[in-house]
Amino acid sequence: MESKTDYRRVPITMPREMYTYMLKLGTKSEETGGKKLQITWIVRCALKAIMDMGLNVSNINSEEELESRIKEAFRKYK
Repeated sequence: MESKTDYRRVPITMPREMYTYMLKLGTKSEETGGKKLQITWIVRCALKAIMDMGLNVSNINSEEELESRIKEAFRKYK
């Protein structure tokens, strides 16, 4: 893993339901004996998983289309 000095801060916005979901994931991990998951961990790990799936991003014109492609790549990766 790179040192934090190599990290870049990326401000993102998201709907409240996504934010709440990530908070619940963190809490659930802690309640079941793990560490409380940080939101940055969740986002970075999700992106790392996407990077490993060989996502096809050609001719994408909307967030909905990108979501569909990510789900398609996930199904193929399994």
